Amino acid sequence: MIKLCVPGRFEMELLDKLEPLQEETGRIHEVYGSLSRSIVGSGRPARRLAQQGGEPTFDDVRSFTERAHGSDIRVNYLLNAITLNHNEYTHSGRQELVDYISQVQDTGVDMVTIAVPYLIELVREKFPDLPVCISVVCEIATVQSMRLFEGYGAERIHFAEECNRDLDLLGEMVKKTESDVSLVVNNGCLRFCPHRVYHHSLCTQGSQSDKPMDGYVDYPLLKCSIERARNPAEILRSPWIRPEDLSFYEGRFGIELFKIAGRQLPLELNVNTIQAYARQAYEGNFMDLLATPAANFAKHPMTAAIAAERGPERFTPPPYNFDNSKLGQLTKTLHARGGCGAVRDCEECRLCDELLPDVLAQDPVAERIEHAAVLEGLIDELASGSWAADKEPAPSTH
Repeated sequence: MIKLCVPGRFEMELLDKLEPLQEETGRIHEVYGSLSRSIVGSGRPARRLAQQGGEPTFDDVRSFTERAHGSDIRVNYLLNAITLNHNEYTHSGRQELVDYISQVQDTGVDMVTIAVPYLIELVREKFPDLPVCISVVCEIATVQSMRLFEGYGAERIHFAEECNRDLDLLGEMVKKTESDVSLVVNNGCLRFCPHRVYHHSLCTQGSQSDKPMDGYVDYPLLKCSIERARNPAEILRSPWIRPEDLSFYEGRFGIELFKIAGRQLPLELNVNTIQAYARQAYEGNFMDLLATPAANFAKHPMTAAIAAERGPERFTPPPYNFDNSKLGQLTKTLHARGGCGAVRDCEECRLCDELLPDVLAQDPVAERIEHAAVLEGLIDELASGSWAADKEPAPSTH
């Protein structure tokens, strides 16, 4: 049976929405989340989580978990920082980690998600009854790396998103795994994004309590948004999975567990996405379901003040409309030919470019060119020093 791991900030309003959906579909397997800031950190910056009211305490986690269990919904706590800044190798730092994870365990959560291998071994040593999931941050995309993490004691592995469309690789990994497998369905990142490792590092540091929360500037998000604005085919190239296509992965590979991204997004957007994947159907704009391209720089805490000064409409994402029903043309073609694994260079394939006119209801050319120019201007200001996290932005020269 298809099951979903869904994003949350331990708000009871989320359970208000999930409980009837769970009664209807039975597909809500777990909610994952973390404190906005901690000594460990996580895969999302505190500045974005706090913007959505995501500043829970361990008491909130405990109350949320108790209620979720009443609806047969598990809770997965994220410890998926990509670096611990060498603190884990000092006596005091190690003890701080043990104390923090002890607080996590005391909330009654069912699992923790981890990226740093040493932290997995620490949990296995000090908290042997706490199941471990390997974060998608680890980019597990080979049998060898999968086996390595299984050797550390992982019970579940989120495969790298690029595996979603490399069907031969996915089949080989599933065949040889000893763990539960999960795929992320809606992140919307660029295929083989060159900024991904750096982005993970920025998000980790942006959620660690010894770092300034307002110091977070999402340079990678600006860069990938520019690429999408320049070429909307990049949205099709991204390795997402439509709600209607979950059954393909279940039937062909036996994969039942799917993760929905979006902890940094407003509650109503996440609920809409969760409903679509739980019901395995969506009538409307597929962009509504994608987490990363949902960034609105007119409201993003990094750029909201600049946008208010220079004109919010210029910082608002282009109004793309990808008819979800028509996107089935692309995924059926990809499934029939064995996915994208044999073609590493999208410029050689061009399938997404060819199908773009059929699935994009109307190309907002003027808006996206203007949007790209605005974001490129911000990058220039970062490089020149006229815009920085620790001072007010200089008057625009763009």
